[in-house]
Amino acid sequence: MKLGKQRRRSGTPILDLIEDAIALLRRAPVESHLAYYMGAVPFWLGMLYFLSDMSQDAFAAGRVFDASLGIAVLYIWKKVWQVISASQLRAVLTGRADEPWTPTRVWRVIAVQASIQPWGLILRPIAAVVTLPVVWVSAFFQNVTVVGDGLEHREGHFSRALNQAKLWPLQAHGAVSILTFFTFFVWVNVCIALAAGPFILKTLFGVETEYTRSASAILNTTFFTATVALTSLAVDPLRKAIFVLRCFHGAALHTGDDLAAELREIRRRTRPSLAVAAALMLLLAPVVIARETPAEKTAPPAARPEELQRNIEQVLERREYAWRAPRKPLAEEDEGWMSRWRREIGKKISDAASAAFKQFGRFWRWLRGLFTTPNGATGGPSIDWLGLAEAVGVLVLLGAVTAIAMMVVRTFRDRRKTSSAVAVARVPLDLRSDELVANQLPEDGWRELAREHASRGELALALRAAWLAGLAHLGHRELIAIARYKSNRDYDRELRRRARERAPLLGAFDDNLRAFERSWYGKHEVSGEGYAKFEENLDRIRAS
Repeated sequence: MKLGKQRRRSGTPILDLIEDAIALLRRAPVESHLAYYMGAVPFWLGMLYFLSDMSQDAFAAGRVFDASLGIAVLYIWKKVWQVISASQLRAVLTGRADEPWTPTRVWRVIAVQASIQPWGLILRPIAAVVTLPVVWVSAFFQNVTVVGDGLEHREGHFSRALNQAKLWPLQAHGAVSILTFFTFFVWVNVCIALAAGPFILKTLFGVETEYTRSASAILNTTFFTATVALTSLAVDPLRKAIFVLRCFHGAALHTGDDLAAELREIRRRTRPSLAVAAALMLLLAPVVIARETPAEKTAPPAARPEELQRNIEQVLERREYAWRAPRKPLAEEDEGWMSRWRREIGKKISDAASAAFKQFGRFWRWLRGLFTTPNGATGGPSIDWLGLAEAVGVLVLLGAVTAIAMMVVRTFRDRRKTSSAVAVARVPLDLRSDELVANQLPEDGWRELAREHASRGELALALRAAWLAGLAHLGHRELIAIARYKSNRDYDRELRRRARERAPLLGAFDDNLRAFERSWYGKHEVSGEGYAKFEENLDRIRAS
C-alpha cells in the first residue's frame, strides 16, 4: 500500500517508464506505425522542398504565401495522423478495440489539433528561452496529441491536457532530459552518416559530387533539415509512446483502466487453456465410451515357435533396441573420419601418458639415488647424507609451494564469499517491494536471503527470494533474459523456447511458478513442506 501511494505521488520510475514505452512500441500493431509515418513523412518532405525552394529560387517571394499555407496543412495532417497512432497505442494498453473513426470524430480531431497545436510553434521557443516552463509546455502539447482523440469527455481537451502536464513533474523532467540527450546523439550519428555518404561513393565507385569537391557545401539548410527530419522520424515515436503511458496512468488514477486492462489480460490468457481442455474432452469421449462398451473377447491364435522367434529377432533389430546390443568392431576402411580422429586422439593421449610415466620413473630413480650411494668396499649401498639433505630440501620447498598455493586459493575463495555476503548485507532489499528484479543480486545472494527469512519463519518472503534465485540462475545460464517489464509468464514462454528439450528443468520451473504465484499473489500459506519442495525443485533446475 505504501508503494502504491508513492507511485501515485511520483509516478512510474523514469527508466521503467522508458522501458515500458519501448515495450509498448514493440507490442503495437503495424497500423499504429503506419499511421504515424503516414503523417510525418509527407510533412518532412514538404518542409525539405519548402526550405530548398525559399532559399535558392529567385522568385520565391511570390510563392511564399501559398507554400506556407501548404506547410501549415501538412503540419495539421501530421498531427491528425499522430492522434490516430496514439489512439491505437492506448488501445494496446487498455486491451479494448479503438472506437471507429467516423467523419464526425475526424472533424473533431482536426478542429482540436488546428486550434491548439499551432500555438506550440510560438510558445515552445519562448519557454525554451525562459528555460523553466519548457518541460510543462512541451508536455501540454504532447498531451493534446494523446487526449485530443475526438471522443466526447466530461472535461475538455484543453483541461485534460493541462492536468496531465501538471502531473508527476519529476518524472516528466527526467524523461524529457533523457530523451533530449538521446535525440542529440542520434542527430550526431545521422549527420556523420549523411556527411560520409558522398565520400564513400567516391571511394568505392569513383562518383564525384559537389560535396566531395568542397566539404563546406554540406553546411546548408537542406542538409540540416534532412538530419532533423531523419532524427525526428527515429526518435519521436518513442516520445509519443512515453506521453501515451503518462496520460494512461494519469487517467487510471481516477478510472482504474490499468486494473481493468490487467483483468482482461488474465482472462485472455486463461481462454486458450479452457479451449484446449474442452477439445481434449471431446477427443477422449469416444475412447471412454469404447472402453465402457463391453466387446466380445476372442482368443488370439497360438503362434508357432519358429514364427515367434523370427518376430522377436525382427523387433530386436529395430533402432530403439540397438543400443543394448554389443557393438561390432568396424574395419579401418569402414570407419568414418570422426572415428579415425577419435582413435588418433586416444593414441596421442596414451603416448603422452606413457611419456609422463617414464619421466616420473626417471625422477623417482634420481630421488632414490640421492639417499644411497654404492659402497666401494663391499659394493653394498650406504646412506649419502649430502644427497639426503638435498632431497629433504627439495621436499620442503615443494611443501612450501603447495602450502602457499593452498593459502592463496583459500584466501581468494573466502574473499569471494565475504564480498558476496557483504554485497547482500550492504544492499537494503525489501522483498515485499514490487520493484525487485532478479539481476539485482547473484544467485547466492538471493539464496542467502531466503535462508535468513526461512530461519525467522517468514516462509512467504523466503519463497520469493528463492524464486528470484532461480531466475538469477537461469539468467546467468542465458536461458532467459532478465528485464524489469517481463512477467513470470514471459519468463516461462522464453524458457520453453530456449530449453524445450530439457523436460526436468521445465517441470521443476513450472512447479515453482505455480507455488510462488499461489502464495505471493493468492491466499495460500507457505508450509515448511511446501518450501522444502520448492528448494528441491530449485536444485533440480540447477542440475538440469
